[in-house]
Amino acid sequence: MNKKRAHYVLASMVMTIITFITISGTSMAQGSSDELVKEYSNKANQFFAANDYEQAAMTLEELLAKEPDLNNEMVYKQLTHIYDDYLFDFEKALFFYTAYLNHFPQGIFSDDFQGRIAYLNERHSDWPILQRFRRIQLEEDHMTMQAKLEEVETILSQHEDSEIAPDMQLYLANKYYETAGYQEAREHVEQYMDSFGKGVISSEDRASALQLYADILVKQHRFGKAIRAVDQAIALNVPGEDFNYALKKSGIIKQRNMLYGFIGTLLYAFVVVVSLFSLRFWRHFHLRSYARQLARPLQLLGLITLGPIFTLIITREPETNIRFFCWLFGLSVFFMILTRLFAPFFMKSGRVAYVSMSGLHMAAASFMAYYVTIYSGRQTSINALIEIYADPLTTLSLWLMWGSVIAVLLINAISSFVFSKIKLLAHQGGA
Repeated sequence: MNKKRAHYVLASMVMTIITFITISGTSMAQGSSDELVKEYSNKANQFFAANDYEQAAMTLEELLAKEPDLNNEMVYKQLTHIYDDYLFDFEKALFFYTAYLNHFPQGIFSDDFQGRIAYLNERHSDWPILQRFRRIQLEEDHMTMQAKLEEVETILSQHEDSEIAPDMQLYLANKYYETAGYQEAREHVEQYMDSFGKGVISSEDRASALQLYADILVKQHRFGKAIRAVDQAIALNVPGEDFNYALKKSGIIKQRNMLYGFIGTLLYAFVVVVSLFSLRFWRHFHLRSYARQLARPLQLLGLITLGPIFTLIITREPETNIRFFCWLFGLSVFFMILTRLFAPFFMKSGRVAYVSMSGLHMAAASFMAYYVTIYSGRQTSINALIEIYADPLTTLSLWLMWGSVIAVLLINAISSFVFSKIKLLAHQGGA
């Protein structure tokens, strides 16, 4: 019995030692493999940072040759990225796309790589054209934007019926939009959208093109068409984008309404000026007395509207657009002078109407200043899909902006009341 127990203990010890040695060897091998991957990846990254893409690819291929069963998806991702996007060796890119799918059929990049394989195979006959196009797209190429646009236009004109043509159309549309060539951008995105019927463009790509089309139309003040383009994007039912599209549509509608409001204020100012001329205001105009009466209100307007500019400069608010206060000052002075010129005619309309009209003057001035500052085409990106045509406003700038508007309204209302009182006393004295 004791003999059997001794044999059992001895066998258990041997098995324990064997297991320990096996686990230790596996851990050491795993640690050695990780160190090798780290070493080669660092080398490849250094070559890539130096724009030596061929050497970076060769380094990663050497790693795979040493570790053919390497369980690291990022190595394949780096290789395909270099060959597809930088060396334009599509044969090698296809090889490593396929090798990745063989090693990782359910890998995190499997869907994307399957799409790239289909894309390259469908355009196999157009690979030389695709290589020329991709080289132009590379940011490292020291070409001006104008030179890039001209080169792509040349390639496109030579290969209008190629499978690459829609990609070039969309590229040109985006670049012309970035450089404010809105008509050219519109023409190219419309040509890209003509290829929707071929069925080779995904719903996501169609939705992105429709969004770009809407942005271009907004720049051209074609708001109705822009809204219809967003509606078409919504109809594509791209997963997770309903909120973004709805928000974009709401922004377009708001911008359209703001433009209509701005046009309305311009028409209002035009009607006011025309009314002054129709009343022949110069018959009641006395330069010296008018200048004396306008001096103090104009000084107050300068203090109220230009003071915030110095406040923002002193507090170093770099994101704030101070043009609002400059526009508010200029327009307020203009409408204040108009208010004073209308003073001789208030007795026919009544003092309440006169003071109310002066309030409308300053409301128009404030709205016009807000529109030309906030809706002047400068954009603030919220995310990849949504853009708001507004400058970022800090809390301090908002307080100063609204404070200036309220102060301008009060100054104008009080001044118009004083103007009417002076006119009334002058009339009574004359009587």
